[in-house]
Amino acid sequence: MSIKGKQFLKRMKTRLLIIFFAAVIFFAVLVARVIYISVAKGQEYQEEVLDQKSYDSLDIPFERGDIVDRNGNVLATSEKVYNLILEPKNILRTEAGKKATKAALIKYFNMEESKFDECMQNTDSFYSVAMKGLAYTDVKAFQEFCSTKDGADVIGVRFEEEYKRKYPNGSLACHLLGYTVSGNVGQGGIEGYYNSYLNGVNGKTYGYLTNDNTVESVTVPAQNGYTVVSTIDLNIQKIIEDNIEEYMKTTGAKKIGVIAMDPDTAEVLGMSTSYSYDPNEPMDTDALRNMKVTVTESTEAATEDSSEEGSSEDTTDATTEEPKDPEKITYDFSSMTDDEFKKTIDDLTSDQTYEALDAVWRNYCISDILEPGSTFKPFTIAGAIEDGVVKDGDTFYCKGYEIVADGTDPIYCHNRTGDGTLTLKQALEQSCNVALMQIAKSEGKETFSKYQDIFNFGSQTGIDLSGEGSGLVYSEENLNPVELATSSFGQGINVTMIQMAAAFCSLINGGNYYTPHTVRQIVDEDGSIIENNEPELVRKTISKSTSNLMKQYMAGVVTEGTGSRATVEGYTIGGKTGTAEKIPRNKGNYVLSFIGFSPVENPQIMLYVAVDEPDVESQSTSGAGALLFHAIMEDLLPYMNVYQSSDEDVTYNGKDEPISSPFEGDVEDSTGEASSTEESTAEDDTTEGDTTASSEDTTEGTTEAKVTDE
Repeated sequence: MSIKGKQFLKRMKTRLLIIFFAAVIFFAVLVARVIYISVAKGQEYQEEVLDQKSYDSLDIPFERGDIVDRNGNVLATSEKVYNLILEPKNILRTEAGKKATKAALIKYFNMEESKFDECMQNTDSFYSVAMKGLAYTDVKAFQEFCSTKDGADVIGVRFEEEYKRKYPNGSLACHLLGYTVSGNVGQGGIEGYYNSYLNGVNGKTYGYLTNDNTVESVTVPAQNGYTVVSTIDLNIQKIIEDNIEEYMKTTGAKKIGVIAMDPDTAEVLGMSTSYSYDPNEPMDTDALRNMKVTVTESTEAATEDSSEEGSSEDTTDATTEEPKDPEKITYDFSSMTDDEFKKTIDDLTSDQTYEALDAVWRNYCISDILEPGSTFKPFTIAGAIEDGVVKDGDTFYCKGYEIVADGTDPIYCHNRTGDGTLTLKQALEQSCNVALMQIAKSEGKETFSKYQDIFNFGSQTGIDLSGEGSGLVYSEENLNPVELATSSFGQGINVTMIQMAAAFCSLINGGNYYTPHTVRQIVDEDGSIIENNEPELVRKTISKSTSNLMKQYMAGVVTEGTGSRATVEGYTIGGKTGTAEKIPRNKGNYVLSFIGFSPVENPQIMLYVAVDEPDVESQSTSGAGALLFHAIMEDLLPYMNVYQSSDEDVTYNGKDEPISSPFEGDVEDSTGEASSTEESTAEDDTTEGDTTASSEDTTEGTTEAKVTDE
């Protein structure tokens, strides 16, 4: 070998040795590092990895509290259901697993193949919600199948628990109860007002690392919501709704509202309207089928209309023209065929659908305003008695009309020939407007306005339901002679039904005004009382002696006056009729009402009925409110075990027997009240936006009403 070859070989050996030792050193360091990590840092890294597991927790849903009636009957509850979760990554591991899982889901849950394929699109996912709200029986059958040999290949399916709100009585008391939407959020009624009590707190299941490096599973149980014990009596509610339904079938009306209360506590025993929805399915548009609703024209339609009407050449005015308010469209669904109804609903935008459904969800008894008519007269008389302006036995002369100020037109009584001389009691019995105007004039606007406030007219009652209106009454400064006169008999002002009901309870319970309420107690799972809703005395309205006198007067309305149709054989009844003409006045449309109580000696129930535009030939003389009052009370009083009167010689407006048919339709009655004046008008109770009560064709002009609560 040459010298150069030997030198090259030597250099190569040297390099190989260097590489060898470098490799040995590298692997030695690597091994040392591994040993160091596993021994010195092993505990630390293991804890870090295991700690991450604790964040992989599972929520345990709380159970929303029940709503029950005063006797413990369940009105709203929560039912455990299951959501079906698929794990595409696991299911797609084998073709056999995919095929078996798909077949089982189709068989036990009727899952659409397209739905299964859709869930499998995200191939790396371990979580895909395939179905919701499954019943336990279906889940159990599926799980039992999976535990057999035939179901051994099923993979990647699990279930999560949740609760679904259930209303076992369907639409019964829907406006009192409200409903819930996703996330256990109450909407309207008790569900909305008491949402924070009904909801609980979710629990959790998670893992943590112990000192000996094992993972323990920990469960923090859910805190379920409280049970809300309402003041509602399920049987009273059903009696009310059954009678409303019967009236709508046999006679019909645009709208009906009914409130039943305990006059001594202002507890709401029942409340209903003539339209309803199923809170189990609050978005079901079938609830609109027999309604007439108004919605806002869609922006797209309005834009198309304006572009068609406009001219491409006329651009100057268009740029300076103020934007117009959206047009309103009214749909009378009740007059449509099924096909027309379906097409109309399908053509509505989502906003219009919500707007239409809001008309169904809306509680007429607390949200809408109506003119009280003559049901307001007892308050005028009670205030005058309490203030010493009039007393029992005082007389008034009615010549058929009254001119309340120089230069004003006459305001007429319903009996335009005049009632002649009447005592104070007879003035209420015969519902004489002239006598009421004379009383109000003697009171003066300061005293009259004071009692409007004392009885809480023009202000919200504070009932524990959302969406309460406030009504419209004249302020003292706007009570000019005409406005004072018409307000005295309940025209030109507006109230909510709950305002009237709460104020009327104070008239007959000794003068105690209580806040009306729908809930008695809040209790936990063990039955321990969390909160007691005791009757809240707001103020004294009148003295006990005035209250007793008013009860006698209103008993006379039924036995001797305009309220004969409200009688119930064997029971003493007191109350007052109301006939309020709606605008426009030339249409002949009325709200017929009756507010009353029984027994007269010791009232145990107050019932207020309002019938908006009954489907009869002559609304003003139909006595619709009193007829429906009679029908409901005829069922309520025996159920409540109200004692019957021992007086068998009671006469009814000079007749020996009370009426027998509650829904006779248009019955002429010489004592029936009609709209009393060309000057005074009733506010259409469906229009909340109007904030004026008007007296037309007078020198006083139109006076703005007091709006005490926007």
